[in-house]
Order: sequence, then structure tokens, then C-alpha cells
Amino acid sequence: MRNLLLKLSGVAIVFTLLLTTTGCEDDEPIITNPVGPQIDILSGTDLTSMDTELAPGESFTVAVAISTGDEPLNSFSFLVDGQTVSAAQIDNYITEYLVDGVAQTTVNNPYLLVGDDVKDGATITLEIVPFEQMDGETRTYSFLVTDEGNETAQESLEITIIDPTTPIDTTMMGIFFNVAGGENGSIDLDSGENVPSQAGGGTTQAEVESSELRDMGLDCTIPAPGFNWRRQVSTVNGADMVAVDESQLENFTFDNVTSKEQIEAAFNTGIALGEGEVINCATGNVSATRENVTDELSVGDMLAVFRDGRYYLVRIDDITETDNSNADFYEISIKY
Repeated sequence: MRNLLLKLSGVAIVFTLLLTTTGCEDDEPIITNPVGPQIDILSGTDLTSMDTELAPGESFTVAVAISTGDEPLNSFSFLVDGQTVSAAQIDNYITEYLVDGVAQTTVNNPYLLVGDDVKDGATITLEIVPFEQMDGETRTYSFLVTDEGNETAQESLEITIIDPTTPIDTTMMGIFFNVAGGENGSIDLDSGENVPSQAGGGTTQAEVESSELRDMGLDCTIPAPGFNWRRQVSTVNGADMVAVDESQLENFTFDNVTSKEQIEAAFNTGIALGEGEVINCATGNVSATRENVTDELSVGDMLAVFRDGRYYLVRIDDITETDNSNADFYEISIKY
């Protein structure tokens, strides 16, 4: 009996020692509800922080602050409509990529966050172009941070492209103006039709009043035959006109004009024109005083005309001048 008690006491001592030994080591904590990273879209001057409408070709800038949860940060991703933009396409969307203010010359997507200074948190600023996004289309642009525990956080905003301009209604090219001198010395810019300068002979007063421009006729100081065409035009019937000053407009050419607002801008920044007298070469008397008279016109000159709420753009494409007939004329293009 005594031997049995001794054996049991020995077992108890060994068991106690085992408990004491194992109790000295701390077990690794088990995280059952990990705290993931955080991402916030920042607001500020020149920053887009909410759903926005942009004009075609306009870019926007987003800055996000990323910070850690329980694990260090691992990567940052840029998504469009829920899809991670491939590395091959990233340059089409992002024109500037800053991490804590430092420009990144080579960018992968996802962008790996390397170094303690960014693994604990950073501010990432992106200048973004809505690549191939069409007028009226809305896309979702998202920003995703992932930590080393594969926990994520994401913020998004929607960009809608809205073209605020009004497309032009009409383009006419190869229009002849002043095809028979004074007999058809005016032009209706709406139809491109040459119009007689006065009623009669089948021409109604309404037709005469439909024109906006009229040729200024001949320079009576140059005897005929000779190149005595003035190559000047004026406005009639209440129209207003300026000479287009291309230096006041960005990338302005006749071919590039697609909106009514562009023509209006050309009119508002154009060079004002003065009055001029029309001389009757037979009598030497002033037969009319016209408003908005151009200088002598050359090929390539552009005029902006306004009448009754409508803006017109006129380009001189060609000039045919004769020294022995009244068959001088302009070939023009018109947009409105």
C-alpha cells in the first residue's frame, strides 16, 4: 500500500512539473475579427472627391489616404467599372502618379507598397483621363488598398462625360458668291444662295432681305479694263460681322469647328470692322454707306457673322478675279 502511494505521489509531481513548464510559454494570439486597412478620398483645391460631370477631353485628379489596420499595407489598385486596369493600359488613364508627393515613373497595377514608410500609410494622388469614355457615358473609378493579411478597403466615384456644346447644324463648301457682280452681289448664308441686291425682275423683297452679306463692287479709281474689283464685303439687313482673330482662339481652324459655341467665341473675340462707301462709277457719287466692311479679302480669311440669334462662320476658299468682265467671284465655305 505504501509503495502504491509513493508511486501516485511521483506521478502527481511529474504532472505538476509539466503543467508548470508548459504554462511559462505564451501562445500566439488568434485574431478572429481582423481590422483591415482604411482608404479615404481627400477633398481640396483641384481635387475631385465626389461624383462629377466632365467635358470631353477633361481630366480629373483624385487623392486618397491609405492607412493600416492589424497588418502592414501590401498594394494599391486602380479599377474602372470594377475591373483592374492592366499594366499595359494604365498609361492611357493615369498621366501623373504620386506617392506621398513623389512621382512614380514606372507603375504597375496593382502597385506594390514597398518600405516601412508606405506600408504604414501613404497619400496617393492620381491625375486621371477618362480614356475612351463617350459623351453621356458614366463610369465608376475605384481605388483599392490591400494589406498583408489580404484584407481590403475600397472607395469609388462616378464620372459622367457631358458635352456642354451645341453641334453645328450645317456645313456648306464650294459656295460661289458674287457670281454675276451687282446682279447677284448678295448671299443668303442659310441657304448659300446668291441673291440680287434689289427687288424686281422676279426677285421679291423678302428674297433680298434674306441675305446677310453683300459685295462692295468696284474701285472706281482703277479704269476698266483692269483689276478693279475691291474684293471687300459688308453686312446688310441688320447683320453684324467681324474678322476672325485666330490668335485669340486655341487651335482654331475652320475645319476644327464643330460647335455653335466655337463660332460664337470667334465672333466675340473678332476684329471690329468699320463703315465703307459704295461709289457709283458712272457718276462718281456715293450710292450707299455700308456697315462692317472688310479689308481686301484673301484666300484663307475667315469672317464671323451674327444675325437674328444665329452665328455663321465664313471662310474664303478661292478668289477668281478678271480684268475684262464682271465675272469676279469668291468661293466660300459656311458653317452655322
